[in-house]
Amino acid sequence: MTQTSPPPLAGYGSTIVKIALVMLAVEILIMLGFYWFDVRLPDWKLALVDAGLLAIIVATVAYFAFVRPKDRQIHEVMAALQEAKLHAENLARCDALTGVLSRRALFEALDAEVGRARRYNAALSCLMIDLDRFKVFNDTYGHQFGDKVLQKIAQVISEHCRTNDHLGRYGGEEFVILLPETSIAGAAAIAERVRAAVAATSLDHIEERVTLSIGVAEWRDGDDSGSRLISEADQALFDAKAAGRNCIKASPPKSGLDDE
Repeated sequence: MTQTSPPPLAGYGSTIVKIALVMLAVEILIMLGFYWFDVRLPDWKLALVDAGLLAIIVATVAYFAFVRPKDRQIHEVMAALQEAKLHAENLARCDALTGVLSRRALFEALDAEVGRARRYNAALSCLMIDLDRFKVFNDTYGHQFGDKVLQKIAQVISEHCRTNDHLGRYGGEEFVILLPETSIAGAAAIAERVRAAVAATSLDHIEERVTLSIGVAEWRDGDDSGSRLISEADQALFDAKAAGRNCIKASPPKSGLDDE
C-alpha cells in the first residue's frame, strides 16, 4: 500500500507566501475599484469591506491549498485500505499452495449449496478425492516436488470442473468437489473423467504417475447440513482405497428406512 507523506515545511512556507501575494493583489484591486468608481466610504466601513473580502479570499485559498489535498489523501488511504481488505479476503478464501478454495471457504460453499438444494429440491453431489500413496512422492523426491505435484493435480482437476462447481482442498492431499444440480450417477461420470485425466498426467522428470481414489456421495433430502454428505463421500473414498486405489466408489443409495 502506497502512503502519501505530507508536504514538507518548505511547501507550507511557499503556500503562505502565495496567499500573502494574492491578498496583496486583491487589496490593490479593491482600492483601484473604489478609486475608479469614486466610492468614498468612512474608514470603518472601508476596513469592514476590506476585511470581509480578505477573509473570503483567505478561506478559499486555504481550502484549495490545505483542506482539499488532505481530503484527497484521505480518499486515497481509504481506497488502499479497501483494496487491502478485499485482497486479504481473497487470500482467506483460497488455499495458498494450490489456489483452489480453502477448507473454510469450501464449507461455506457447502452450507450455501445445501440450502439451495433444500429450497429448490435440487440434486447435490460430492466427490472426495485422495492422491494415492502421496507420501511416497514426498519421501522419494522431497516436499518441494510434492508441493509441485499437488499444484499440478489441482490444476488438472479444476479443468474438469464446471463453472458452478466448487473445488477445494480438504486437507493434505485430499480435495473435495461440490457438484450442484448433479445426481450421484452424473457425479460418478465426472469422477471417472477426473481420475482418467490425472492418471494420464505426466510429472516432471519422473516416470511415475499420480492416481486418485475417489468417493462419491449424494445429498439426501431432509439433511439439515452437509456433514452427512461429506461423511458418506469420505466413507466411499475409504472403500475405494480398500478396493485397491485408482478407482471410484459411490455411496449406497438411500434406503427405505431413511425415507421414513
